[in-house]
Amino acid sequence: MKKYSFFIVFLISFSINAQVQRAIEGSSIIRKNILVNQEFNFFRDWTNIASFKSGIGETVKMYPIIFSTPDKKIILQGLQLDAEVKPQETVISSQTAVKGMFKRTIFIDKDDVNGMISFIERDIVPNLKTTYKKQSKEYVFKSNEMFFSFLINEKDLRITIHIADYGPLGDKKGADQIEFWTESKVDDIPNLLNTLKIFAKQMK
Repeated sequence: MKKYSFFIVFLISFSINAQVQRAIEGSSIIRKNILVNQEFNFFRDWTNIASFKSGIGETVKMYPIIFSTPDKKIILQGLQLDAEVKPQETVISSQTAVKGMFKRTIFIDKDDVNGMISFIERDIVPNLKTTYKKQSKEYVFKSNEMFFSFLINEKDLRITIHIADYGPLGDKKGADQIEFWTESKVDDIPNLLNTLKIFAKQMK
């Protein structure tokens, strides 16, 4: 029994050590403007959706948004990211579950959209066949409301997306996080990249 206990602890410890700290600070420019402006327009376009799924049915969906004030003095473009994941202990008290899943939303500013595209294109796609022996390497992209990670742990590949949890109504501080991750669907990342590029070209 002691041997099995040690083995389980070792696996947990190794998994934790293979990944860097998931730190998210601040909030998007879009969210800040939602909070400070008394009147605004918010346009969403889900004609085309950049989606990513896990092997257990969790999903991440991204689509273009435009925040603007009625006088058009402020116009902000970016993406809305909707994550639908299974209940997680860190935010269990504020979850609104539908069919065993719950949904949270963040915003990605235009500059961060371009940064995320460069990250996927430069660090993830060329390394989808990369492996190590007794080594790991993690590639990270951060926006104000998201932590995007690509981990190569020997022969295993994992995509992890942590997003700030602003609650079901988007009115919380975002101190907690929710996690989406997949190993079985990592090869789908080029499709996500292609759709993100289409979105970026549409942004002025």
